[in-house]
Amino acid sequence: MQLSVKTINVLKNFSTINPSIVLKPGHVVSTISPNKTIMARATVPDEFGGMYGIYVLNRFISSLSLFENPEIDFGSESATIQSENRSIVYHYSDPSVIMVPPDREIKLPSIDAEFKLTNKDIQTVMKALGVLNLPEIAVVGDGSKVSLKAIDSKSVSNDTYSITVGETDKAFRAIFRAENMKMMDGDYDVKLSSKGISQFVGLEATYWIAVESSSNF
Repeated sequence: MQLSVKTINVLKNFSTINPSIVLKPGHVVSTISPNKTIMARATVPDEFGGMYGIYVLNRFISSLSLFENPEIDFGSESATIQSENRSIVYHYSDPSVIMVPPDREIKLPSIDAEFKLTNKDIQTVMKALGVLNLPEIAVVGDGSKVSLKAIDSKSVSNDTYSITVGETDKAFRAIFRAENMKMMDGDYDVKLSSKGISQFVGLEATYWIAVESSSNF
C-alpha cells in the first residue's frame, strides 16, 4: 500500500504527542501523550490490516522520504518499504511496551463552555507565546465575549496577549499548558468541561486536552 498525504500528515502530528504509536486494524489512528494530558484520534483514508507497533514514529516517517512513491508491505513482524530497486525492512516493536489510548471515544463529563476557534487565531496566540515568553494559553469568558489569551497564571505582573474569538453568556477561565496545544493546522469546535478536560474537533483530527487545575468555571 501507499500511504496518503493525509495519513502521513496525521502521523507526523501524532509523533509530536507521543514518539511511539500502535497502528490498529482499520482506518482509525489514535495516540496519547506519555503524561496522559493529550489524546488524539483521526480517521484516515488508508486501511491498516493488522496491529503494528512503531517505537520511533518519526524514524519510520523519515524512512519514506528516501523513496519516490514508496510501497509499504505491512507484514506480521516487519514492514518492507520499497521503490524500484531500493528497500528498507522496518521491524515492529512489541505493542505492549507502547502507551496506547483507550479504544472507546472519550465523552466529556460535562460541557460548560463551547466556541469556535480558527486556525488564524490559534497561530496568532501561539506566536504571542513565543514573543512574550509566556507558558500558558487561557480561554476566558467574561459573560459577553470569549477571549484567547497568552498568559502566565503564576504571575500577575507578566505581559498578557488577548484576542476575542467568540461570544458567551458564561464566566470561566480555562488554562492550558502551551506544550499541550499540538493540534494540526485548521479550525476547531471547542468544548470545555469543568472536570479538567476539553475537546477540539477539527476536519483532520479530534483532540482531548487536559485543562489545568487552576482553571475556574
